[in-house]
Amino acid sequence: MRVRDSMTRDVITVTPTTPIHEVASLMANHGVSGLPVLDEKGSVIGIVTEADLLVRQKPRTRTSWWRLFLDGDRMAREFQRAVGTTAGEVMTREVISIGPDLPIEAAAAILHEQKIRRVPVVTDGALVGILSRGDLVKALAGAPPRTAAPASDARLVEAMRACIAAEPWVPRTLVVEVVAGVLTLWGLVSTQAEHSALETMARSIPGVRGVDNQLVVHSALPSGL
Repeated sequence: MRVRDSMTRDVITVTPTTPIHEVASLMANHGVSGLPVLDEKGSVIGIVTEADLLVRQKPRTRTSWWRLFLDGDRMAREFQRAVGTTAGEVMTREVISIGPDLPIEAAAAILHEQKIRRVPVVTDGALVGILSRGDLVKALAGAPPRTAAPASDARLVEAMRACIAAEPWVPRTLVVEVVAGVLTLWGLVSTQAEHSALETMARSIPGVRGVDNQLVVHSALPSGL
C-alpha cells in the first residue's frame, strides 16, 4: 500500500496572511490539528499546528541578556511565534514532506520517529494531499489479515533465532523449540517486560500457529537460586 491510497486529498490550507483567529476557526470547525501554509504558487512553506497556537497562550518569561550573543535569531523567532497575528508569523517553517508513492510503512515510520501527527504529500513541489496518524489507523483497519505460507518447524526456529540475534536486550541463552508450528520458549529473563516482549516476538513470526511461553523471570525465582 502506498501513501496515495490512504492520504486525505481534500486538504484545508491557509496562506501566510491568514489571521490566527481564522486558522483556529478552521481547525475547530473541520476537526483537524494542523493546516499547511501555501504560497502564491501553491508550494508548502510551513504548517500551523495546535502546538503553534498554544505557544501564544503561555506567559512569556524574561530571557537572560547573554542568550542574545548565543542565539539571537532563535530568540527573535520565538518572540514572533508568541505574539504573531498571522499564519506566516506563527507557523512551523521546517516542514517534512513525503511523496504519494512512498510505502505506507515508511510514512508511518517518519511520523513516529519525527514525533509529528501529520505530513504533507507533495508532487513536483505542489501539495496533493496530507497523511495523518488517523489516516494510518484507517489503513490498518482496512488491511486484510496477514497470512503466511506454511513453514517447516526448522525454518520457524531459524526465524525466531534471527529475531533474537537482532535485539540486544534478549538473552542469548534462550532455547527455542517448534513442534507442529507451535513455538516454545525456554530460559531465564530479567524482567516481566522481556517475558512479554519475547512472546510478542514469537507470535509476530509468519507461520507460527501458537506460542508456549515457558520463560522464567529471574525475580520470580525462590530466594537463594
